[in-house]
Amino acid sequence: MIFDQINHLCQYESLLPGIKAIRRFLSENDPAQLPDTRIQIGGGVFCTVARYITKDDGCLEAHRRYIDLQLILSGSEVIEYAPLSSTADEKDYCEKTDLQFFGGAARTMPVTLSAGDFVILFPHDAHKPGLSPADGAKDICKIVFKIPVREYTHYAHVEQLCTRISLPEDASAAVLAAAKRITADQIEAITARYFADEEISDDIAALAAAIGVSLPLCTLTVYMMLSHHTFYSYIAHGISSDVYYDSMTDFTVWNLESVRQNGAPGLLQTVWLSFTLKEKIYRLGRFQYEPTTFEHPEYILGDRIIRRGDPVISIHIPEGPPMDDEARMDSYRRAEAFFGQNVFVCESWLLYPAHRSFLQQGSNIVRFMDDFVLLRAEEVRGDLSNLWRMYGFKHDLSDFASLPEMTGMQRAYKHHLIETGGMTGGGYGILVIENGTIISK
Repeated sequence: MIFDQINHLCQYESLLPGIKAIRRFLSENDPAQLPDTRIQIGGGVFCTVARYITKDDGCLEAHRRYIDLQLILSGSEVIEYAPLSSTADEKDYCEKTDLQFFGGAARTMPVTLSAGDFVILFPHDAHKPGLSPADGAKDICKIVFKIPVREYTHYAHVEQLCTRISLPEDASAAVLAAAKRITADQIEAITARYFADEEISDDIAALAAAIGVSLPLCTLTVYMMLSHHTFYSYIAHGISSDVYYDSMTDFTVWNLESVRQNGAPGLLQTVWLSFTLKEKIYRLGRFQYEPTTFEHPEYILGDRIIRRGDPVISIHIPEGPPMDDEARMDSYRRAEAFFGQNVFVCESWLLYPAHRSFLQQGSNIVRFMDDFVLLRAEEVRGDLSNLWRMYGFKHDLSDFASLPEMTGMQRAYKHHLIETGGMTGGGYGILVIENGTIISK
């Protein structure tokens, strides 16, 4: 057990990785104003606010999967502590609540906590919280943080991640079942290799065989567990957990591709996700953003000249909800604030100039094109590499006549391909935004 005051909490960051996330959370929120519900902080850490009147007695309790950090916000209470090894008359452990009660202990030690005091209670620390001090019952407001223990840390993070990124229920169940079979030593060894830029495909293949799951499912599970390292890196760099979870929705996107191709949850390619996990790309609202350099001779906007090699932010368009005006502008504004830069570029098939001739003028793609000043464009016959974005992988993309027409986009592209003999293309455009307003178009 650790007993200390909140202004010393930073001294325990090296002991428990979750402390950094907790300190960040406390700096951004007024705990006394939080609702009495579970609040996910990230990295498997969550908290609840408790308000109650202290009592004269209670039962010793202990937890297996989580470490408690109990911080008193107002009032004063006594917590009795005893080594778990000294307890007797243990009751059945409840896995759902991570709670086990004990009838008593040979000797307990009382600790009196007042506002600003906290205790850290490990799985080997039996404790009896909420007791009245010598001068009578008190009204208590405290916040209890739950930090997963090492053997449960990665699983708890993945469990939380599945919910926050809306991974489908069947995929979540499969990933969590696989994660339970992976030990902390196994994932920590792979994590160290991965973030040292070493190849880990053989490690994942061996792990898949060892735990008896498919390679795509094991790949998805391992990469979601790797994202635990990324979470704490976000915290260390002062990046909010909301941006983290937005960025991690890539798992949901790429799992969908596995379902489309194989009919089962998993991850078939990891290159793009590596950019996300290694913090080269961030998702801010509808779009993803990557710091890069300008790839055009120059662009003149008023008295400003943007030259080749100047730093800019590249926009990427992941699969997702409609790119309507509100979603696009919201994302641009977030990116301007996040990066502190206002010059954006996009190189994409979505900037294919011919879209204006065969897509509806009010379509979201055309509206997206309108945001940019087109600096260069290309058109080629026979390059079908981007058609899977519209038609998926189950169709022969070279047989234009057989392509489906389930959506207006599919119909328009199909007719264009037939009429032009397979012409496709793309473009490279620039967008400059200032205080949330596009000034370059």
